[in-house]
Amino acid sequence: MGITEPPMRILLDNGIRSHSEFAQNAIKQTSARWGDTDQVLVLPVHGFVRKAPAKDVDYERQKEALFTLGRLIRKGRIEAYDYVEILFERVRGRARTRVFDALQGCNIQQCHPALQRSRFMQTNFRDTVSKGGKKDRKAGREPGKINQIAFLEWLCSLRKKDIDILIRDVAQIHLTEFEVDSLRSIDWFQFLCQRSGSPENYPDVFHLWTAERNGLDAVLTLDKGLPNLVSRVRNEKVKTIEIRTEVLRPLELLQKLGIDKPDPVPMEADRFYYWHEVMR
Repeated sequence: MGITEPPMRILLDNGIRSHSEFAQNAIKQTSARWGDTDQVLVLPVHGFVRKAPAKDVDYERQKEALFTLGRLIRKGRIEAYDYVEILFERVRGRARTRVFDALQGCNIQQCHPALQRSRFMQTNFRDTVSKGGKKDRKAGREPGKINQIAFLEWLCSLRKKDIDILIRDVAQIHLTEFEVDSLRSIDWFQFLCQRSGSPENYPDVFHLWTAERNGLDAVLTLDKGLPNLVSRVRNEKVKTIEIRTEVLRPLELLQKLGIDKPDPVPMEADRFYYWHEVMR
C-alpha cells in the first residue's frame, strides 16, 4: 500500500472567499400570452448570469482555479482554514447569493488568531468590522480607535517593556498560552510590517503571522502584494526572520499539488440561468 500524503493546511484570505462566487443576480424580460387572448405580457424573470471577467487575464485565471481548490478541499486533499479577523473582513462585503460558488460544500475550519483583538481593546461592532484604512476615510467614515489597522499599529508600537507588562498581567487580560507565545515572538510580525511599506498592508501581514503561529503550510491569496513582500524578505542578504509559511496564488498551489490543468468553470458566459436550473 502507498503512503497517503497528509493534506496541505491552508489559510484562505478574504479575497479567495469573496471571489469564489461566480454568479450575480439578473432579470430577463420574458413575453407570455395572457390566457386565450391576443394580449402579450412582458414579465421579469429572476435568475443569474456569470459575473463579468476581470480585465487582468491572469487574475481571472487565478479566480477560475478556485473550482479546483473547492474540489480538493471537499476530497480532503486540502484542509482550509479561516479565522476571526478574516471573518470581520467578510462582514464588510456584500451579501452573497451562494450560487455557482467554487467553495460550496467545503469544510472550512477555524484557527486561532495570533492575538485576539478583544483581549486588549474594548470593542464595538462598527469598529470591530472596520478596517480603518483609506477607503473608510474616503467614504467619510471616521476611523475608530479599535478598528483593524488601529489594533495592528498598536501591536507594532509595543516594546519589550510593554510585552513584559502584558505577560505579567496575563491572568487579568485572560491571555491563552498560545497568545503569550505570540507576544514573545511579536518582533516577527513587527519586522514584516516595517517591510510592508504601509499600515494598509498590516492586515495581510497579520494573516500570515496567524498562519505561521498555527503551523499552517500556506496562505492562499489572489493578490500579489503579500507574495512579493515575502519574496523580498526571503531574498535579503541578512536573514532577520524565518518565514516557514508559504504565500501562494491559486495556480501556484495547484502546481505544487501536481495539477497543471484546472477544472473548467461550470458556468457559461453570456447565458441566463433560471432559478430552477441552479436550485435542483
